[in-house]
Amino acid sequence: MGDDLRRFGRSPGDGPEESAWGVLDVGRGRWPYSTRWNWGGGAGHAVNGSVVGLQVGAKWTEGTGHTENGVIVDGVLSKIGAELDWDYDWSDPMAPWRVRHPDGSLDLRLTPVHDRHTRVEALVMGTEVHQVFGTWSGHCTGDDGVLHELHDFLGFAEESRSRW
Repeated sequence: MGDDLRRFGRSPGDGPEESAWGVLDVGRGRWPYSTRWNWGGGAGHAVNGSVVGLQVGAKWTEGTGHTENGVIVDGVLSKIGAELDWDYDWSDPMAPWRVRHPDGSLDLRLTPVHDRHTRVEALVMGTEVHQVFGTWSGHCTGDDGVLHELHDFLGFAEESRSRW
């Protein structure tokens, strides 16, 4: 962990308590046998000083009329109901990942510094995941229409391909 933090110019124990960020991953329901999804998140202070949290996803919600996308600005959630466009290369996960809203209100680029790649294959089950960690830059817009510029937000993105 210490080496990964040093890649971001930080060391364990550096900084005030306010610089700590977290995320909760909860999945429930009845999942189909074969599933693919994207998931990403991040948090930090926008250029204007606002505290911003990102929650972005794709693939497994396509065509359902539901998404898990949202932006939290200073504790206020702005739900993103539209499907987001994800652009990345599965065969080169350390290349930048880009996530965009079709109307331009969200445009983010994740620059990875670490790929946590896992692959497990069993007779009828298996999973392969590229989960990259790095920094987000770009912009997002809350429901109030205020555009928030983001630079070097700690965060992650992933694609998972699973058979349950």
